[in-house]
Amino acid sequence: MEKLSKIQSKDIRNFCFISHGGAGKSTLTEMLLYNAGAIEQPGSVDKGSSKSDFSAVEKDHKHSVHNSYFNFEWHNKLFHFIDTPGYADFRSEVVSALKMVESAVLLVDAASGIEVNTGYVWELADKNDLAKAVFINKIDKEEADFDKVVAELRSTYDDNFAVVTIPYYEDGKLVGIIDLLDEKMFKMEEGLEHPYDIPASEEDRVAEFELELIESIVELNEELMIKYLDDEKITNKELTKAFEEEIAGEELVPVFAGSAVNNCGVAKFLDDLSKILPSAAESHINHLVKSGSAPETTAESKFSAQICKTMVDPYIGKLSIFRVFSGKLERDDRVYIPNIDEEIKVSKLYKLNGADQRNVDDLTAGEIGAVAKIDLLETSYTMRDPEMDVYYNELEFPKPMYTRAAYPADGVDEEKMASVLQRYSDSDPSFNVEYNKTTKELLLTGMGTIHFIMIKDECKRKYDVDFTTTEPKVAYRETIQKTVDVEEKYKKQSGGRGQYGHVLMKMKPLPRGKGFEFEEEIFGGAIPGQYIPAVEKGIIEAKQEGTLAGYPVVDFKVVLYDGSYHDVDSSEMAFKIAASKAFRKGLAQAKSVLLEPIMNVKVTVPQDFMGDIMGDFNSRRGRIQGMDPTDGKQIIKAKVPQSEMFNYAVDLKSITGGYGSFDMEFSHYDKVPGDISEKVIEERNIESA
Repeated sequence: MEKLSKIQSKDIRNFCFISHGGAGKSTLTEMLLYNAGAIEQPGSVDKGSSKSDFSAVEKDHKHSVHNSYFNFEWHNKLFHFIDTPGYADFRSEVVSALKMVESAVLLVDAASGIEVNTGYVWELADKNDLAKAVFINKIDKEEADFDKVVAELRSTYDDNFAVVTIPYYEDGKLVGIIDLLDEKMFKMEEGLEHPYDIPASEEDRVAEFELELIESIVELNEELMIKYLDDEKITNKELTKAFEEEIAGEELVPVFAGSAVNNCGVAKFLDDLSKILPSAAESHINHLVKSGSAPETTAESKFSAQICKTMVDPYIGKLSIFRVFSGKLERDDRVYIPNIDEEIKVSKLYKLNGADQRNVDDLTAGEIGAVAKIDLLETSYTMRDPEMDVYYNELEFPKPMYTRAAYPADGVDEEKMASVLQRYSDSDPSFNVEYNKTTKELLLTGMGTIHFIMIKDECKRKYDVDFTTTEPKVAYRETIQKTVDVEEKYKKQSGGRGQYGHVLMKMKPLPRGKGFEFEEEIFGGAIPGQYIPAVEKGIIEAKQEGTLAGYPVVDFKVVLYDGSYHDVDSSEMAFKIAASKAFRKGLAQAKSVLLEPIMNVKVTVPQDFMGDIMGDFNSRRGRIQGMDPTDGKQIIKAKVPQSEMFNYAVDLKSITGGYGSFDMEFSHYDKVPGDISEKVIEERNIESA
């Protein structure tokens, strides 16, 4: 195949595979690479030889965890495509992939049809204004029903689906596909597709599909519609051109049939994609721009790009993967990063093919590439010519909601564990690491149990760091319920200079969220001014541990109104100790209670699950705040104690079969019910013993 002498954005086709897990994206990736001549033999996911699932974790678990990036030339077109994970726990990978492409290809299992994650990734593609296509895979399976899946797509989504290829069976066995654009049957022989005339037995069926395809195309094109109504001949070239425009304009979605594992329909699928997918020159770049002027998507424009994915490897360091939207980037160029107001030098450029990295001299508009070992770069950063003003929108990743506390396994250094987990977090925007000072735990927040299993496995393999996770402790607080007056005199004589500090103060409860306030109303010099800050400091230190269960005390005010001092024995330390003792005495008198964090929770579910969700919230001591219908679903808002929500990501998936989603954020602290408070205090005392 003749190589492209000069890469132009009009010759580049960028797409990614999206689907529910298990639809066959990685297998289709192998077959695309094989048919394009990029690899000599297709690998196998089951055998661990897939070019896409190349990490040890992916090989062992037999499914994708990270995006895989590929490029090859086919029919004088340069293809970049990305294989994304199908499991919902790795949706952030899909978000980054969709930002780099013009088209998204949805895979649907011909037997299973539309599944939970299908709808989510389809909506993401819509949100990114991408052209879309569908590949109905596994048409060789006995339970496969191509027509049923097409009908399901049409009844589920608002898009106009136009079937391009259909399965061809003989005696119930898959032998090939029929391409309606080329009006040919492509039969599988010795693992390859060979063109034949359409069998007479299929002519009526094919005619029906062809008529549907033609009408789908011409009804969106006024010129062709006139020809069609006047019974004028419409050439295949005219149809294909109109089809391409309608796909790029998101008016039509082409549908293809195939069996990736048998290489059936794959070569024709690739051939059709090269003809009808929009080029990089047709990128809808305007919606990507946060500020400044959208550049022309050509090599002649000034350079601009965006980091869409960051990977961290113990051997090669940080790898920043980006899409060039305009201009050209060459080795040793200097580029400006507006996010941090810094200029950097790009020493080396790479193109990726699975695990392989190839050095290149330049990357031009429309291409996807990478730079290594530039620590300043982060996901979402804009890279541009210093003379440009464009600033690209930050990527919007799903918020992680599943939190666990991490503890090092035997023999593992705690600091090393924290460092490795933080490094992992740098490459995964849906994984956060935070130390909770109250509970003294390292908290990990991710997308779910599968996400945590993969993270744990990768940390063990890459960094030899093992850890366990448990349900986090709740960061309770303590507060007072009534106003009290307390007095404390700290007096100590032990020969020589003694210690003397005497305070009278009032402790008052404050509204939730007000924290701590300190006032002094000393008159007549009862306590000299230089000692008053020591009183406040003594209370600040003492309030870090309450008397009920050792939790920080909040939402109270102290008014220091009287006291006494000694000319010789008084000191800052004496007044600090006196204040601390007075504070603890006051806690006992002011009826201290435990407070627990309350979360604002917003759950989005199909209408049918609304009753189950509300009942579940009641069992979690939740209070329903309201309901809003949206896009055929229900949004249920509630306030729920945090202690009841640690496993909600898993529980919601169980309740809704994976069709529910939720957001959660801190709302306020509120009083813990008596029976639960007693249990918390008892457990805390046992823990501290």
